Amino acid sequence: DIRGYHYSDIVMAIEEYAYSKNFDIMLALPKWEIDIEKHVLDQYFRRKVDGIILGELFAGQKMIERFKKSGVPIVVIDFRVDEIDFDVVNVDNVTGGYLAMKYLYDHGHRDILFIPGPELSPAAQDREKGIRKFLDKISKKDEVKVYLGEHRGYNSEHGWVSVTQHLNKYGLNFTAIFAVNDWAALGAIDALKDYGIKVPDEVSIIGFDDAPFAQYTNPRLTTVMQPRWEMGTTAAQLLIERILDKHLRLPRNVILPTKIIERESVKKIM
Repeated sequence: DIRGYHYSDIVMAIEEYAYSKNFDIMLALPKWEIDIEKHVLDQYFRRKVDGIILGELFAGQKMIERFKKSGVPIVVIDFRVDEIDFDVVNVDNVTGGYLAMKYLYDHGHRDILFIPGPELSPAAQDREKGIRKFLDKISKKDEVKVYLGEHRGYNSEHGWVSVTQHLNKYGLNFTAIFAVNDWAALGAIDALKDYGIKVPDEVSIIGFDDAPFAQYTNPRLTTVMQPRWEMGTTAAQLLIERILDKHLRLPRNVILPTKIIERESVKKIM
């Protein structure tokens, strides 16, 4: 979905690199609908395209097996392909989730509300894995409580509803929020404001992505950065190399690093 910043940046980077190498691109927007994903892939297969770059594919990897059999090169972004040897470009979402938790922990937070992403999103799943990885590593596991928000998603509405539902059911039993992305963090901040809860004086919050608006929120949002432009450029480079060199055999798995962008939305309490 390129209406948001994430895939719009990636697509622009793909386009820029492809045009620099005299390749044209076609764009399709399945919008996280499995039936539409299947239709789009069917259309690409019939048109005999030279190569395909796929974003998060909710329909699963079986849908693209026919491309592999036909010899059409594929590069996958934001998706784990465990059994098929495609080129893959991912952000290290597990480490990103780990870093977000460690950052909150190092700032004294032990009661944390996590706003999760869509169940079918591999990136969201990996960020949750990062939380579990952090909890497995700390020595005093019992002192840290992570509450799972009951409303999943990447939009600001999901963040707002998740926080509102939790406060209505359990009250303010957390000192920090880790949101699966910056849009969800934005909705969470709005929900806290609706309850008169000050950020970061009463509740701290960290997002994920480093969205363009993160530096303009009030307070400015601390977040985990994703190198979106580098993702797009790398994906286009891998695909064009494979189109031009039919002798490339081994799949390439590129995992790009994340890092904390420290701003004003997390307060040290210990």
